[in-house]
Amino acid sequence: MSDPKSDPMPDPMPDPTISTQAKSHSTAADTSESFQDILSQYEQSHSHKPEEGNKGREAIVVALTADSILLDIGFKSEGILPLTALPRGETVKPGDKLLVSVKGRDPEGYYAVSLGKISRPTDWASLEKAFTEKTAIVGTVMAAVKGGLSVDVGVRAFMPASRSGARDAAEMEKLVGQEVRCRITKLDVTEEDVVVDRRVITEEEERATRERRYAEIKEGDTIQGVVRSLAEYGAFVDIGGVDGLLHVAEISWSRIAKPADVLSVGQQIEARVLKVDHDKRRISLGLRQLQPHPWDQVADKYNTGERVRGAVTRLTDFGAFVELEAGVEGLIHISEMSWGKKALAIPRKS
Repeated sequence: MSDPKSDPMPDPMPDPTISTQAKSHSTAADTSESFQDILSQYEQSHSHKPEEGNKGREAIVVALTADSILLDIGFKSEGILPLTALPRGETVKPGDKLLVSVKGRDPEGYYAVSLGKISRPTDWASLEKAFTEKTAIVGTVMAAVKGGLSVDVGVRAFMPASRSGARDAAEMEKLVGQEVRCRITKLDVTEEDVVVDRRVITEEEERATRERRYAEIKEGDTIQGVVRSLAEYGAFVDIGGVDGLLHVAEISWSRIAKPADVLSVGQQIEARVLKVDHDKRRISLGLRQLQPHPWDQVADKYNTGERVRGAVTRLTDFGAFVELEAGVEGLIHISEMSWGKKALAIPRKS
């Protein structure tokens, strides 16, 4: 008989159930791990969190428009910075580098950015310093809550709806997830109660922008603008943070009854700066000044004795005015209307 101790134990028959379960578990684990890796890579490539401490990021100027700077900020979409954000007298060109902070996306899909660095408080001491010195800080809007917004400024802070700078609830919802500049208006360390104000910062920035624009704009400049509103006497044009008045008489060399006949709200136009009143903060604009003066060609187009056709535009006691073309009118004196000895009576418009 053979010694059972010396005989090797036969290998157990493999359990097909265990083998299948093990393989299934291994495959599921591999699939799960692979999926997690893919998801992680996707999130890293598609999410752009605010820079830590808001130190900013280096951006490269890609192109310049009439009122903005397009920047390569390392994201799939470009960043956009208003030209008015540059310090007075400073210019940039494609290829230049700027340090910017990403504030969020605008309705057109670009990333809105700002210049400079603003610190994000990291403790109560930093908050107390910002509160005392009334300096601007950066916070991230976490959620829309009753009466306002919850903002992370290193600790949870409350921003009243009236101080958010948003016009309605829909605009407030758009702020969620975005970085905002704000100022601490209430700080109670004991109660951990912090209230912040965004509107005061935006109003200060708007005032600074207007002051800078009034200083930059000169009479005789040709500028780009967007029609903001229309009135019977003219149009108000946004020319980069300030409004200019385009009087109805300065729109065209021909007579225009009302601005709405030739302009529309939101229309982009090019205009000439006619006058800048720094004391009253008024800017007068003109459109017709960028068009050839119609009288410059009159001598070459019309000859004495030539028969021409035109539309009667005005009647007076001494004659009638006839428009030959836009901006060019001729007078038919009452004595030239008939060969009769008596002048014809010219009816007046009621």
